[in-house]
Formats: sequence, structure tokens, C-alpha cells
Amino acid sequence: MLKTLIKAAVLVSLTVSIAFGYQAIRLNVSKGETKERNDAFKGILEVDLEDAGFTPKDIHPGIEYYYRLFYGTKLKKNGKVNPQFKADYVENLDNLGFITISNEETMLPLLLKEPKLGAFAPLNYLIYKKIGENKTFVGTLTPQAMLDITGVKDEEVRTEFTAMIDALSEATDDGMEGTVEYVEIEKLNDVTMLEFEMPFDRGDDVNEAKYNFMEKFEKAFEKEDYIIAGKRDFKEYWEDEELEADRFDAYWVYSLCHFTFSYTVFNVWKHPELGASAPCSMYMYLEKDSNTLKIGMSSVNNWITFGKITDSKKLAFIEAMDKKIIEIMESLGAKKI
Repeated sequence: MLKTLIKAAVLVSLTVSIAFGYQAIRLNVSKGETKERNDAFKGILEVDLEDAGFTPKDIHPGIEYYYRLFYGTKLKKNGKVNPQFKADYVENLDNLGFITISNEETMLPLLLKEPKLGAFAPLNYLIYKKIGENKTFVGTLTPQAMLDITGVKDEEVRTEFTAMIDALSEATDDGMEGTVEYVEIEKLNDVTMLEFEMPFDRGDDVNEAKYNFMEKFEKAFEKEDYIIAGKRDFKEYWEDEELEADRFDAYWVYSLCHFTFSYTVFNVWKHPELGASAPCSMYMYLEKDSNTLKIGMSSVNNWITFGKITDSKKLAFIEAMDKKIIEIMESLGAKKI
């Protein structure tokens, strides 16, 4: 199959015409009708991802439909007034999908060395198409960005993680047959992660204690209008597959989404490329015999840098998300570190 790759020397930023130099988001850009492009993407999900070692975990297609249903529809199907209706509703996309994907076996030795990589395990595989454009975008954050955000220094881990993501990129390029464009930035934020620790009462059964905490966690976030878009228990998977992971008594990852926030950034502000950072993966792990739960995720403030956002109201809107997450975690007994 024919494909044209625009490599490092000739990289195209999606939002500005000048080059900044740090590749943050990698997107395959292909032309064609939406159905045709969706079929190509579906082929990647059903066949090519497995060849690259990945498995889809939570598939969320057609999100633009739910934006329209939630915020662009005055009346519900039952005829009652929709309290979420926005008179100034903006429609920018005719295709938007998030698919959380993971390669558990490859990630196991990497997470044993660098647990913070859970901020991108599972990682989000993004597809979108803007209204009025004959172009579909598919991709993820670059491996360099994910490694640098999580602060991974181990060269072996960096090499293996990069090879894993490169395999995904190759599958994307083969399936979509487009050109490659990068969102480039000058540099990452000085602070790229939100990290917490909290006392963890293991009780008589660490798994029961974990499930009790999960219930409290999910209720606390859902109360603040977050959606639990996915949940992956790596420790359980490793045990089921008889893979050695003795460093951890528990290791799981949530995929978190705030629907109003994503609608605003992707539709109203017209920054769907920032969907490469959504849903946000929040990892949680308990080291062997430890009574301290360690928690972390990529800071939402990274979106400011990726989107080159400077408007003061938009900055405050994004910064409020990190503050809200910190507030919720502290209400659960966590301490920011």
C-alpha cells in the first residue's frame, strides 16, 4: 500500500506554521470519505493492533454525537427539557473517537522499572475529522513526549517503550495510508505530572481493600462530573497470565474523562488534536507489603503547552482541572507530592 511519510526534517505543525522542534503529538493524516476512513481505522483495531502487540480496552466512537445529544439538543427523547443544553452550542467535528489500548506483556518489565509509565498505559488512540475538511487524523502522543512527561531516565526502558509505540505508528500508517504530521512545541512544562501518596489500610485482604477504595474513588470523581471511561487492573491480568510481577501487590489504571471539559476544548476551541491526551490515565499501585498507595497522572496543564494556548480565560479553565483533581484526591486522604 502506498504511503508518504513526512520525516523529522520536514515536519508540519498542525496549529502554527513555524517549527518549534519538540515533537509532542504524532498524527497520520489521510484524505477520503468518513465511512471509508472509519472502515480503515476499524481494520486497524480488529487486525493490525494485535500484530503490533496491542489490544483495545475501551472503545468510544462517535463522541461528537454525544456532544450534540448532551449539549446541542433542547429536548430529551422523552420530551422533557434537557438541562445540559447550551444555547451557544458549537459543532466542530463530524468524527471523534477515543480508544484506550494496551500492550500488557511489553509493559510489564517497563512498569516494574518505571511505574510512572502507567500514566500512558493504557494509552489513548485518537481519531478525529473536522467538519468541512476531507482529512481524518489518527495518532497518539509521541513516545518521547510520554517518556519525558513521566520522567523516565532508564535508557533501556526508553528504547523498549519507543519501539513499542513505533510498532503502533507503523500499523497506523499502513492502515490509514496518509501522511504524517506532528504537533510541535518549544518544550514541555517544568511540572508535567500530578502525583499523590496516601495511607492504605490493607486489612485482611488487600484485594478487598482495593475494591473498597475503588468504589469510594469512582463515586468521588463521578460526583464532580467525571466519567470513568475505562479501568484496567494490570496486576490481575499478570496473575491470570502467570506473569511475574512481585514488586506490586496491586497495580491498576483508570481512564478519566470530563465531558464538558473535552467538549469545550475539542469543539468550542477547535483543538481536537489534544484528544491525544484524553482520557487521562491515572495509575495506582501498592508495592509489595507496602501501606502506601502511590498515584499519578499526566498534568492537564500539559494541554496548555500542546495547544499553545495563551488566552487568560482558557488558561484558567484548564488550570482549574488540575486543581479539581487535587481537591478530589485530598478529599480521599491523598497528599500531593
